[in-house]
Amino acid sequence: MESDPTLDPSFFYGAGLIGLVIGLVIYLAVLALMLWIGYLIIKAAVRNGLREHTMWLESRRGPLR
Repeated sequence: MESDPTLDPSFFYGAGLIGLVIGLVIYLAVLALMLWIGYLIIKAAVRNGLREHTMWLESRRGPLR
């Protein structure tokens, strides 16, 4: 009886390796996206904080002579 080539175990090893690589790429892409969004949020918060602090300093200085 001849073995069925569609059930060759080496095919599943290759598919598992390809699945592992695709999963790793997706995981790293999601991680990079989260870090980038976090960076943008922190950048906006620091910019707004510096703007508010500058306005506070100017309000303390009083009118220009």
